[in-house]
Amino acid sequence: MNVTLNGLRVLHYTSPVRFDKSGVFQHEFDSNYKAVEKTISFLPNCHHYVVVPLKHKIPDNRENVTLITYPYARDLISNRSHFDGVTFRNLFDFRYMDFDFIFCHQPEVLYNILISFGDKRYGQNTNRFLFFHWVDCNQSRASSAISPGYMRQLDAINMCDKTFFHTDIASEWLIKNFKNPQSVDINHDYVKNKTSTFPLSANSLPKSEPFDMGYDDVLVFNHRWAKSTGVNRMMDYMDGLSEYKVWCTDFQSPKEYVGSKLNGGQYRYLLENSIGSMCFVDSYATWNLSIQDGLSVNKPVLIYDKPAMRKVVGDDYPLFFKTKDEFRTQLEKIKTMDNFYWKIDNHDETFKQNVISSMSDIMNKDRKHIPKDANNWLYCILNGINYKHDIAKQVQPNLQLNSVWQYIRRYLLEIGIKDNVNSPYVSYSIPDEIRDTIENMVKDVTLELQPMTIKKRIVTKKHDWF
Repeated sequence: MNVTLNGLRVLHYTSPVRFDKSGVFQHEFDSNYKAVEKTISFLPNCHHYVVVPLKHKIPDNRENVTLITYPYARDLISNRSHFDGVTFRNLFDFRYMDFDFIFCHQPEVLYNILISFGDKRYGQNTNRFLFFHWVDCNQSRASSAISPGYMRQLDAINMCDKTFFHTDIASEWLIKNFKNPQSVDINHDYVKNKTSTFPLSANSLPKSEPFDMGYDDVLVFNHRWAKSTGVNRMMDYMDGLSEYKVWCTDFQSPKEYVGSKLNGGQYRYLLENSIGSMCFVDSYATWNLSIQDGLSVNKPVLIYDKPAMRKVVGDDYPLFFKTKDEFRTQLEKIKTMDNFYWKIDNHDETFKQNVISSMSDIMNKDRKHIPKDANNWLYCILNGINYKHDIAKQVQPNLQLNSVWQYIRRYLLEIGIKDNVNSPYVSYSIPDEIRDTIENMVKDVTLELQPMTIKKRIVTKKHDWF
């Protein structure tokens, strides 16, 4: 069987963590959301339902993307446990829509999502992909007061079809949780066999926008101001180097560091006109986008030597350091560097190929039998009844919703029936090249079609589902 990925419908459950003081989601600075946008770009011939915060500025101008607002928690920790099941289940009307895949960027809530769908007799045949942006372990928690969540992450792996970590290093962080006695053990091979990777390339920076930096000899620290990004080590290593000004791009950094809020063009100008940038992530790490920003404008980046960082820039990168002395030696070196250039792998291409191959493997699995009523659905489509809701009313008028419809949908896609990805509502059509075949398949159908009560469907981007 060779099923294309065209015409599929994907639900993206995001993990927003960057909000401004007024509560507006800062999607352009959120690495989680960047991964969502990348998967959308990898699958241009699919329809994407993206669950986003209530307050956002994401452009809603793509026909194959439907933004669905949901009251996410606005802090990092709460997002891993918060789930408003009542609100969530009311976001979707499965009489009109379908999901072939769930791309869940918050593994801890996958169970909640599936229960919400199950309440609507839906979701049994929906494939589930997990994307781990954060692995729960002692080293990744901001405080010992935060309850461990790795059992919920492990549970999500059990429920999913494929798990994506940034690198194999990230999955090892999860496994480290089980060095001590636990109520359950972890099957390393099981996790490994379900695992693929999604290394990320940094997005292209906008055109440089000059502004008065106010300082000479600037070193850029373009990471969050947090213990996990190595701020304590950075302050220690910079102590006594008063000839340099550390510019922290996190506007919540202490006053002695420049913390101005910059737009994308100003950020590029800052990088271009600095001595270079620095990365001090010294404990838990799975990936890094910030170090790629400096390299993208041909500026040197001093990087604390960690296995995850080597995955990003390569083992032979020349500006790693491990000690204060090594850092200061490298700093002296970059002061006189002109036209620094370092080429890194195309991580997005790896990400793309891993997602597409995983989806293709699932969609090309052989099905055991033709679902009941499938030919009746084909008969409706052949006779110009295209929308899922209308077909179901013709074939099964006494059923408001049935999970069997998902199996029928899979069968329809497998034999070449098309779904209009530019509509938020499932709408089928028969390509000319298989029309004769479909006519032959339904020649014995005796379904008596009933007059349609709605002459013409009005398709909008709003989600009032007609």
